[in-house]
Amino acid sequence: MPKRLPRSRTLKGDPKLAYYDSAGGAQGEPPIVLLHGATFRSEDWENIFPRLATRYRVIAYDARGHGKSGRAASYAIDALADDLLRVIDTVAGRPAIVIGHSLGGGTALVAAAKRPAAIRALVLEDPVVDNWDRDWRAEYYASVRAALDKSAEPSAFKRAVASLPLPARGPRGERTVGEVRGFYAADRLATYYKDVDPAFVDQFGHSKPDGHEQVVRAVPVMPTLLLAANSADGSALKEGEADALTQKWPDAQLVRFPGVGHRIHGLRPEPFLEALEPFLRKARAAPS
Repeated sequence: MPKRLPRSRTLKGDPKLAYYDSAGGAQGEPPIVLLHGATFRSEDWENIFPRLATRYRVIAYDARGHGKSGRAASYAIDALADDLLRVIDTVAGRPAIVIGHSLGGGTALVAAAKRPAAIRALVLEDPVVDNWDRDWRAEYYASVRAALDKSAEPSAFKRAVASLPLPARGPRGERTVGEVRGFYAADRLATYYKDVDPAFVDQFGHSKPDGHEQVVRAVPVMPTLLLAANSADGSALKEGEADALTQKWPDAQLVRFPGVGHRIHGLRPEPFLEALEPFLRKARAAPS
């Protein structure tokens, strides 16, 4: 199966949002909306999107300030959540199952708290929730910001991306992006980073949104799947945080990925999909 997305379309508004829509989907199935993580873009779902699209209508979009989407004055998580709700209302046209990675997971949580009727179920892949103070975060985003300053010169930019530190050693002892092979090799990450608004990195790298604990408590009872990476391998979740989160949500289940870092769907697409499918069956049986 080809690892690619459909041709991008543009959702007008402020900002404009680039999105990818498989259309179709089996009768009666809810649409699925995919949200990428910070500094990434919709292409990060290339090994997942086509597989889900064999049964579901799948929509992915570039967050504001990322990929082909427009830049904005604010990158507050509340604004990101409003963008998600706009995509659900205007593109999906009905309540959707939302799958969010990292910041995309945090965005999905905020949207669900703001307007629960728009979301059928949540899949939170190693989400950014109350984990904004990880030790590696400030260093990593400072390095990304320095790389973006070199984006006008392709060779220097690629070298800067290759030198970015990893939040934890890779499975083969990798310490930098340039040492990584496979799906997240440096060339791929350079294509992700090149269109990121530096203002997003400035805001996201040094801010912690207010009221996040209240948001977690405000999320209504709905089918929720939490996919947790291994803390020692660079998970965004602190030790014990995944258990604490699922205890707060009555209809939540937790799946752990031992030995896997933060980017579960890119690093281990088959186990990711294996965890997802029974949950999707449960979610489509839930009352809308």
